[in-house]
Amino acid sequence: MARRLCFHPLVADDLCAAIDWYEDRSEGLGLRFRAIIDARFDDIARMPEIFPHAFDDADFRFVCVPRFPYLVPFRLREDAVYVFGVFHSATDPKKWRRRADSE
Repeated sequence: MARRLCFHPLVADDLCAAIDWYEDRSEGLGLRFRAIIDARFDDIARMPEIFPHAFDDADFRFVCVPRFPYLVPFRLREDAVYVFGVFHSATDPKKWRRRADSE
């Protein structure tokens, strides 16, 4: 059974910025990026435990985005999975942690 996903308010901004960037480079690429992100969100909801841990935090994990240099960090809780962002892989992980800690 899939878990409920809860999104940090800035996830939408992260997605829009990345989609726009890819769409500016090649028409349709932003839409392909979005489709892959949506599939990863589905994977996270269905089986969050299979993804690797980030940091030393036992419930802080991330998923890589195939074909794109992006990561989706999330935290498991009993009631839901909390997604904190869609970050380029070159982003300082401290940014993930700050965003996660602000919730």
